[in-house]
Amino acid sequence: MKLLIDIGNTNTSIALIGKNEKIKKRYFIHTGKSEVRTVALKRLIGKELKAIDSIHIVSVVPKFLSLIKKNLKRVAPKVQILVIGKDIKVPMVVKYKKPSEVGQDRLVVSFAARQLVGTPLIVVDFGTAVTFDFVNAKGEYAGGLIFPGLRLALESLVKGAALLPNVTIKASKGILGQDTKSSINKGILLGYAAVCDDFIKRLKDKYGHKTKVVATGGDAGLISKYSREIKRVCPDLIFTGLNYLSKV
Repeated sequence: MKLLIDIGNTNTSIALIGKNEKIKKRYFIHTGKSEVRTVALKRLIGKELKAIDSIHIVSVVPKFLSLIKKNLKRVAPKVQILVIGKDIKVPMVVKYKKPSEVGQDRLVVSFAARQLVGTPLIVVDFGTAVTFDFVNAKGEYAGGLIFPGLRLALESLVKGAALLPNVTIKASKGILGQDTKSSINKGILLGYAAVCDDFIKRLKDKYGHKTKVVATGGDAGLISKYSREIKRVCPDLIFTGLNYLSKV
């Protein structure tokens, strides 16, 4: 089995992939932790630890990557640990002015989506930030867009306005809110869906209306309910990409 790890800005997601190429188990750790105890990591993964042949990690948080690697070496000293960008390169031409500036997680999901649906392609990833990544007809990573994620925007709004309450973002019918909480909730949902739709339309106008769209990340399923352009959601695209890359 393989252990796949995605270290994001807010959460670290871990998936155990079995021989059938499907996710057997998944775990979550808060990336903000300053310490990950070896015993806790061993308990988290449990008896499956002995069956792991390799560990593949993609990270956008260098400090937490070092912490995780140090503890994994303690609990699984004989298992090879491979980091995307260092030990494994994503096989894509990157058209950024400075290719090293592209987050490895963005390259992994772009590569995975390219393998799944072909090109040209837009990948929308809903995480701490919302990222748009465009893969051109040649299969090259052409560039993208970045703006604050739903919860980051909500947190900023509540902190910056004295009388606004905190809100749990959830699915909601209708367009207009009839109290402050529902107005904020609908504003976030419909606002982000509208922004995403506009970006997608602009990209399609420039690069062709046959451009495919794939959404992923924690809030992809929620926003897709309100989006007119997002039709395909792949929640585990990062793990699909890590699994592909483990065979490259």
